[in-house]
Amino acid sequence: MTDDYIATVRLLLDIAPTVFRSGLFAMKGGTALNLFVQDMPRLSVDIDVVFVDHAPDREAALAAIGAELRNVQQALQDRGLVVRLPGNAQGDEVRLSVNGPNAQVKVEVNFVFRGTVLPVQSQPLALSAQDLFTTNVSLPVLAPAELYGSKLVAAMDRQHPRDIFDVMHMLQRFGWTAEVVDCFVAYLAGHNRPVHEVLFGPAKSLEPAFTNEFVGMTRDEVPLAMLAETQAQLRHELPRQLAPRHREFLLSLVRGAPDWPLMPFEQLQDLPAIRWKLQNLATLKKRNAARFGEQESLLAHGFDTL
Repeated sequence: MTDDYIATVRLLLDIAPTVFRSGLFAMKGGTALNLFVQDMPRLSVDIDVVFVDHAPDREAALAAIGAELRNVQQALQDRGLVVRLPGNAQGDEVRLSVNGPNAQVKVEVNFVFRGTVLPVQSQPLALSAQDLFTTNVSLPVLAPAELYGSKLVAAMDRQHPRDIFDVMHMLQRFGWTAEVVDCFVAYLAGHNRPVHEVLFGPAKSLEPAFTNEFVGMTRDEVPLAMLAETQAQLRHELPRQLAPRHREFLLSLVRGAPDWPLMPFEQLQDLPAIRWKLQNLATLKKRNAARFGEQESLLAHGFDTL
């Protein structure tokens, strides 16, 4: 773990209680997994944030997110930190940048995937992190199964060494659990890329990002070959972990008529990301019926080859 990464995490832990004080937000992503669920196998330098209430419409949610981030900005500036909050959302996220004397932390709120499928938990900082940073905080964090379900989508899509590393530790500690696979399917359903591309797309090289964006983050040295082995295991095993009900749900989703009772989450059909996905599929069906139908046929073909 390099000094630069340690300084960044120190700043992250210093500002995190302010970010989450309102109750509007919960933490997800690598920071939640590595500093709160696992016992700090690696450092993570960004704060990924979920707006936990799925009920407000897009404009109301954006307004609430923006107002709370301005409150956070003011509180941190009052402490002497340099805080930048762009006026407009970037992509699917609203970002806040916080600069301390020798580190920068980004706070990223995803305004498309709002809400949760499992109850948010208050989670204390991992013991190793408490020892290293001589602090202890408890923060609102997504449930572990939901954290890993979301992480699996990222790992299958981006195939970044950090995501693969997190999956490796999940498999070592928990294996493939039914609840994690359920959450993976839920997050896959709300993902912005076609389902078949995430499940059955080509493998990506880990090497460039390994050197530039991974080395120095882990407590123990991790060779590239070990991550490549986990990447191959993930791509082979995860599609095969999908039960018949998962497969049928995903096929019904890409047909534009999800069979909701196949999934265990009552509020799934109300999540904004799912509604947005269905709206985009309906638009595609009107504009290009052949391409719309291809999504189902390619997904079905992928399942048939397993």
